[in-house]
Amino acid sequence: MPLSFWLTQLIGLAGSLIAITSLHSGSRRKILALQGVCCVLWVIHYALLGAYTGVVINLLGLGRAAVCAYNDRPWARSRLWLALFMVCYALSPLLTWDGPHCLLLGGAMMLTTVALWVRDLHLTRLLYLLNSPPVLLYNLIAGSYSSALIEVAAFASFLFAVWRFDIRKQPCST
Repeated sequence: MPLSFWLTQLIGLAGSLIAITSLHSGSRRKILALQGVCCVLWVIHYALLGAYTGVVINLLGLGRAAVCAYNDRPWARSRLWLALFMVCYALSPLLTWDGPHCLLLGGAMMLTTVALWVRDLHLTRLLYLLNSPPVLLYNLIAGSYSSALIEVAAFASFLFAVWRFDIRKQPCST
């Protein structure tokens, strides 16, 4: 396999590693900042793969992270932002249609949008846990093998975070 294949996979892997560790920060602000970094890496990764649903969804993710980070302020508090992002995530797979697998990523990002919007970290972690299986399937179909592999670890990480903070009730540092 050519070097470009491995570099593309490495970029996706870096984004995925940051993503799976973000929920262990225990801070909503840190989670959102790290999600922004992930989105930039994944935009590059999916563009190199020619997986344009992934590109558009992660560009939307940058805007979503910015709005969610400030949704305690009047300009970003409106639920219209949530509705706008949900509609955009629902439409983006249709606009970049490459087959039914595109719907997996759109649906998963709708779960993530709600997870980032709410101010309840318990619900945030649970929704991340639920979004992991469709992201895994999308990545396998799109050729993002490093991200698919790490999504298995992400699922385990999200499961551990739910157990650690929500079931076992270990205190979070904010």
